[in-house]
Amino acid sequence: MPVGQPDAFGPPPGGQPTAPKRSKIGWLRFAIPVLVVVIGGGLFLYNHFTGTGSAQAGECLSVTEFSRTADEPKKADCGAQEANVKIGARVAGDESCPEGDYDTISMSGRMSYKLCLVVNVKQGDCLKGYLSKTAGYQKVSCTDPAKDAEMVKVAAVSDQATCEGTEATGVATYSTPPTTLCIKTAK
Repeated sequence: MPVGQPDAFGPPPGGQPTAPKRSKIGWLRFAIPVLVVVIGGGLFLYNHFTGTGSAQAGECLSVTEFSRTADEPKKADCGAQEANVKIGARVAGDESCPEGDYDTISMSGRMSYKLCLVVNVKQGDCLKGYLSKTAGYQKVSCTDPAKDAEMVKVAAVSDQATCEGTEATGVATYSTPPTTLCIKTAK
């Protein structure tokens, strides 16, 4: 019989042979890498916009604890109750903060840096956790028995003499931005 001609007896029983089935998990080879990229990119963007990675001087943060094991601070609107510190300066990881009584948070990784932090308060604010070495400051009512500091005066200059003649028992000064906090601490 010539090649390409139908068989004299017709096609084999069962009709035409079926095409091989495609694997149902073949799409996973495409979907999994795409999913990894989307999730990774989303986490990067979330951290970039809510964490300290892009934080600059003048922005405020919510710091729950000052320790190496604490959660990373989160950006916060400076007028929000949880915005307890303001970034006075951002310096390279091995540099010192400007002159002043800054709290610091050091971040290490691909880009190491240090945030020089000023207490985010205004005159008349009261804090809980101010006298603690590790607790993040919490703004509380001045009638709260847990308060341990009251801001008697807040001035936009860096000069301890600003607090003379006030009820302040402590002073914190910062050169960048120029700020003096006159603080009455709990006894």
